[in-house]
This record gives sequence, structure tokens and C-alpha cells, in this order.
Amino acid sequence: MAKYFDNAATTIISKKALEAYNNISLNYFANPSANHSLGQECKSVLEENRLIIANLLKVTPNTIYFTSGGTESNSIILSSLLWSKSPGEIIIGKTEHSSILNFERILSEKGYKVITLNAPNGFISKELLKKKLTNKTRMVVIQTVNNVTGSINDIENLVKVVRDKEKEIGRKIYFHTDAVQALTKIDLDLNKFDIDSASFSAHKFHGPRGIGFLYSKNPNVQPLSRGGGQERGLRAGTENLAAIVAMRVALEEYLFIKNDNVIEINKYVRENLKPQIISPNSNVSPFIINFSVSPFPSEVFTRMLNDEGFIVSSGSACSNNVKNKGENVLIAMNIKPNVAKSSVRISFNKNTDINDAISLVKKINSLYDTLIR
Repeated sequence: MAKYFDNAATTIISKKALEAYNNISLNYFANPSANHSLGQECKSVLEENRLIIANLLKVTPNTIYFTSGGTESNSIILSSLLWSKSPGEIIIGKTEHSSILNFERILSEKGYKVITLNAPNGFISKELLKKKLTNKTRMVVIQTVNNVTGSINDIENLVKVVRDKEKEIGRKIYFHTDAVQALTKIDLDLNKFDIDSASFSAHKFHGPRGIGFLYSKNPNVQPLSRGGGQERGLRAGTENLAAIVAMRVALEEYLFIKNDNVIEINKYVRENLKPQIISPNSNVSPFIINFSVSPFPSEVFTRMLNDEGFIVSSGSACSNNVKNKGENVLIAMNIKPNVAKSSVRISFNKNTDINDAISLVKKINSLYDTLIR
């Protein structure tokens, strides 16, 4: 069986989460919006799991909205801007996930001035953000953990810069963060961050695909789609109860497991890998390492590794559907184009076997030595 090192793209669903999914699918199959007894039982299960997730994150249940995942959660927040009759300015990091960056064109067409920020080594600086904030700024969107290199933005202090600007202009500036790569992997205190909203996906922490949630303190966010009023009108459609419960089980299972194993693996890889490592040395998630096999194309190298039984990525999985997207993210980090074109991402989970990681490093070094001869 191939050894899997593409966990930033998706993780395998845990056995406990899968068991929970099957149990709910078979025993709580009714529509939670139905008025009959089984429907109301399902509604009770739904709200119980919302409460558990909120308690795990130390927030109130009315801030948790179930969605299909990070992409939809990001889209809900950004599409809400389209309802404004007086478009202003929006600030977005150039290294954001494609579900954020793809809004640049449509927001521009609707009258917004979209300001994109470079992120040297993957980090948005407080000084640059402060410089770009104006009296017309309506929203700031900055990722918590970058999905290509693992760099961790200082969200708490970036939000403080925005809040100081609010006091100056006497008006609210909305702050949203894509925290998909953060939950269960780094310390995440939503209250300390003082953000307005954040997006999450279950399949990044061993839950099922197609389910996630939006944390939002603003009850006036406009819905992406209209329907039956589920999720307090923000996200219409019958709730996927089985997936929601499975997500909660996975979150409970992995939120409190320490990262010691991953930190040890990360340290070994960094100390023994021959190709140039792109991911920063500090303020970085231990779950992601990006390196370059320049001058060789990353697609060739990842295919060679695949043939040897190692599954890695030549960028984010979402970016692989868009030409040069992952490469452009790295260039926005001031990575040289030839290095970016040759980037390979390996990513771990808390169950990754260090012996598998050792085998991967040996194979990478062997293939790299063969190519550069």
C-alpha cells in the first residue's frame, strides 16, 4: 500500500468518525426540519452537536453554522459583500486559498477596489496591513495557516491593527480568516483572535468530506443561497446530520492529541532532506513542509515518488485544477519562479509513522541525487 503524505489536501476519515456517520445515517435519518417525533429527535441531535463543537472552541452555539466546508464558508462571507449598495475596499492576502482569491474578479466587477498583499515567506506584516487600510476599507481577509507552505500568520496582532483603524474612522471593518489548516494543528483561540468569522473543513482533521462550519459573530451576514431557512437562514438546505456528528467526533478525537509525533517527524525531515526547503523555519505548522527540486518540474518528481509508492503533492490539491495557482502563491511569498515551479509539498497527520517518513526522505534524496548527476 502506498505511503500517504498529502494530508493537507485531505485526511483519511477516522474509524470513530465513520462509525458515528453510519450510526446516525441508519438511526437518525429523518429531516431535522420535520415536525414529527423522529424529525425532532434529529433536530435535538443537530443542536447537541452544535453545542459540543461550540464548547470545544469556547464560543457560543449561535456563532456556529454548518456548511459543506471551507470553500462554501469563505464564499458565504465574500459573497455577502455583493449586497452592499456602496462598495468600498477589501484587503486580501495574495497567498490565500483559491476560494478567496477567485473573488477578486467578481468583487472588482461589482465596484470594489480589491487590494492584494504580498506575503514574504508567507507572512502578512502588520506594517503593510496598516499602510493599506483606509477610510474605505470594508473587509480584511487573511489566512491563518497557509496551505502551501504551512506559514502561520499572526492573526491576533493583525486584527488589532484593524481594530485600531476602526477607532480612528468610527466604523466597523470586518475581519475574516480561512482557518481550515489550523484546527487541531495549532493553538487556536477564536476569542483571543477577536475575528469576525472563520472557516473550517472536517476532512482536514479526519472527518468526512463535504462538511465543515463557519464561525461567525455577525448575524447580519447575507446567505450565499436561499431556501428553507436552515442554519438560521444563512445556509439553506437539509442538514447533513450524519456528517455533522462524524465531524464532531473527529474534532473531539484529534483536538487534544499533542503534536509531538508530528514535530519529531518535521524535525527529522528538515535535518535530512537534501533539496532546498521552502517552508519557513519558524511560525510554521509542523504538518506541512514544502521543498524545491529545482531545476526539475515538480510534476515529474511527484510522479516519480508516486511510482515508488509515496503520495505527495506538487501544490495544494485545489490549485492543481488551476494552472500555476500554487506556483503563483509561492511567487507572492517572494520565492523565485524557478524554485516555485519545482515545489513539492509533503504533509503529515498525527498518526503518521516516523519510519514511513524516514523512508520517504531516503527516497526523495535518492531520486534527487539521480536527477542532478
